[in-house]
Amino acid sequence: MNELNNIGEHIWIGKIGNGFVVLSFVASLLALIGFYLSTKNKDYLKFARNAFYLHGISVVGIASTLFIMLFSHYYEYQYVYQHSNNEMPMRFIMSCFWEGQEGSFLLWTFWNVVLGLILQRSLKNEWEAPVMAVFSLAQVFLASMIMGIYIGDYKMGSNPFLLLREHPDFMNLPFLQIPNYLEKIDGRGLNPLLMNYWMTIHPPTLFLGFSATLPPFAFAIAALWNKKYHDWQSIALPWTFFGILILGVGILMGGAWAYEALNFGGFWAWDPVENSSLVPWLILVGAGHVMIVNKNKGGSLFTTHLLSIGSFLLVLYSTFLTRSGILGDSSVHAFTDLGMQGQLVLYVLTFMLLCVALLIENDLLRVSYILGSLLIAFFSGIYGHKKLALYVWLGSSAFLTVFSYNKYFPKEKDEEELYSREFWIFLGSLVFLLSSLIITYFTSIPVLNKLFGLNKAPVKVADYNLWMTPFAILLLILIAAAQFLKYKKTDAKEFYRKLRFSFIASLVFGLACSIPLYLVKDFSATEGIDKWNLISYSLLFIVGVFAVLSNSEYWLRVLKGKISKSGASIAHIGFALVLIGALVSISKKQTISKNTSGKKVEGLGKGFDNNRSLFLQQGDTLPLGPYLVSFESKERIGIDVYYKVNYFTPDENGDPKFAFQLIPKIQDNPRMGQAAEPATRHYLDRDVYTVITAADLNVVDPKAKDAYNTPKNYIGHIGDTIFASNAIIVIDSLKTNLTQQEYEKTDSLLEVTAVLKAFNSNGDVFKAYPKYIIRKSMIVPEVDMIEELGLKFSFWKINPEEGSVEITMSEKVNNSKDFIVMEAYIFPYINILWLGCFVMAFGTGISVVERYKKLKSKSEASGA
Repeated sequence: MNELNNIGEHIWIGKIGNGFVVLSFVASLLALIGFYLSTKNKDYLKFARNAFYLHGISVVGIASTLFIMLFSHYYEYQYVYQHSNNEMPMRFIMSCFWEGQEGSFLLWTFWNVVLGLILQRSLKNEWEAPVMAVFSLAQVFLASMIMGIYIGDYKMGSNPFLLLREHPDFMNLPFLQIPNYLEKIDGRGLNPLLMNYWMTIHPPTLFLGFSATLPPFAFAIAALWNKKYHDWQSIALPWTFFGILILGVGILMGGAWAYEALNFGGFWAWDPVENSSLVPWLILVGAGHVMIVNKNKGGSLFTTHLLSIGSFLLVLYSTFLTRSGILGDSSVHAFTDLGMQGQLVLYVLTFMLLCVALLIENDLLRVSYILGSLLIAFFSGIYGHKKLALYVWLGSSAFLTVFSYNKYFPKEKDEEELYSREFWIFLGSLVFLLSSLIITYFTSIPVLNKLFGLNKAPVKVADYNLWMTPFAILLLILIAAAQFLKYKKTDAKEFYRKLRFSFIASLVFGLACSIPLYLVKDFSATEGIDKWNLISYSLLFIVGVFAVLSNSEYWLRVLKGKISKSGASIAHIGFALVLIGALVSISKKQTISKNTSGKKVEGLGKGFDNNRSLFLQQGDTLPLGPYLVSFESKERIGIDVYYKVNYFTPDENGDPKFAFQLIPKIQDNPRMGQAAEPATRHYLDRDVYTVITAADLNVVDPKAKDAYNTPKNYIGHIGDTIFASNAIIVIDSLKTNLTQQEYEKTDSLLEVTAVLKAFNSNGDVFKAYPKYIIRKSMIVPEVDMIEELGLKFSFWKINPEEGSVEITMSEKVNNSKDFIVMEAYIFPYINILWLGCFVMAFGTGISVVERYKKLKSKSEASGA
């Protein structure tokens, strides 16, 4: 590349960033080696700690460098060019940071550093070296994801500090050949869907949740490593519930973003990316609960290891799903493939190999397993047959896991009693595990299609609901009842007596709400519910109320309303409220935007339906469910076009009375395309949700409303009609001042006048007389206008052979009434769901604080 192309480029900052990238990888590798050696010789601990500190400093350096580049609009760098632009508000710079794969990997790495440093400083015992070795191994892989270097023909990672002229996708762009190209270019900008305030807080919270699955995993692996299978659960318990809290909040934030920013009319669509974050959370919740059993009674060793390890492995698997490009056709927010599919697979398989290898007690068998795994990978890379190699490796891993199970995790001496708290908690964890496996299978259909050459269609939302409803019912029953059970054994009669009031009250209330629905013959007013699934939905509602009432009773009667002791009860109440809110708002969701305009919308394309898409012209007022609605105006601010939609309710006389105004918008991004963002009116008992699905994005300047549109040409015969937006025009007749023979003899001025009659909607008649003039063999059309209708005509051509004429017509800009096509829904009682989110997070937070206090007091007592 010619040196002139470097004019204005900030090469120095890219070199700094790359230096930090290399330092991050090397330091994490040194920390891994140091902590591994420290498990055998404590003299290496200081070296390992310093290496991890250096890794943390370099990660902060990478992030700071990237932020400086984004804030400064250094478009010579591919990452800045691809994810930001000059028009984008600065408040979305953070969203730019983690929009791309490189930035999100860096965010994940940063949170791992934060948690790793906190954990390392809090341990200072025999757990530090093995736990931090696992942390460092995870950091080695994450650091490699942003290396962007080639090893032979294989590219390891994708570097955010690559110049545009060095990137294979951009290096041939014509403007890069201009020496001062930086003075002329703007970035591509942020994905329109991410230009929302939720996207500045949802991703960092979610990735902190992903990072929070690492401490329980690291403790479980360290326990297998040190053969201390009984000692780690109490230490990992606060970290596990911290992960439950943060990852749960991150998932719920994603639902809130989907509800406010996406246009599918809901908060959860069982999207593969949504599922890939939900499944690790479900497994982590199960892990936290069996750890409680282990802490209070002992036992459940295998389950605590399985679920703690499984939650992190499923995070890795979800990373593969969302970043390998394999979900590109089945998810709206999966990443495209950056050529890291093999690296992601290696990431997942390495940690699986580590888990299986540590389970093998015999050293010779363990070494043989590791070498065999490496040989399988090596020969499959040379000779192909990668699928067969994967099947062989997974089969041998599963066999060795089962073979080693009994040696590490012997059967419990005493069978758990049916009426014991530990048995019901174990059942709950089993429900979490089974539901997670089903969701994982459904989500993995694109992977299965690729592995086995299948062509299975993605699972529909209705199928997910059908499968998950029984699990939700069983889980809510367990949540409602388990706290009234004692460990080891509980008297059955006493147990049922304590639940009697909550059960009867929930049954009466649930039936009172459900029976009227069953008696209704027409279910068209609601969506997602019919008489086939009404029974299961009614049962889900009843047990949800049961869970709320029973946990409230336990909190108030047994725990005497003490907040500090009631974290579990409050979190259970919140979880039940989330499920109740989701059930009621979705099953009773009303589509109120049935098209009453008389103009069919199906012709606008796929996705438009007269049963849910209302065609609304500016100034018109049409019925919309219990409301009347009108489209007032639109306004463009930057790339956003806002549409003012007024809602009215009929007063006592039936006249419309203004109720509220909603302003949904369409983001008109010239590089990224268009994205609709809904607007919602919130009430205590319902939300009114409105989204624009089609509209004219051009906003006319009021000063230009008297101007005329571009003329349109019409070919017709005498008696034919021309249609304007406000009139029908008939070509009535043609008049001429000369016959053809007279014109040919004298070569005089020839005038042919078209007599046009225009009829407006009231039946009024207007006339126009445009002329076709030939003067000295030149055609000189004479325009005529109908001022009352804002129409202009030009008669410019005669086709003697066809007996037709050609006339252009143009209309005033303000002739055409603007329009929108909108969808509107009522979500009843959706605030129950949002209330449940807050209550569940509050209860889980209480549990985190209390369990940390207990762990701290225990460690202080043992230290004393």
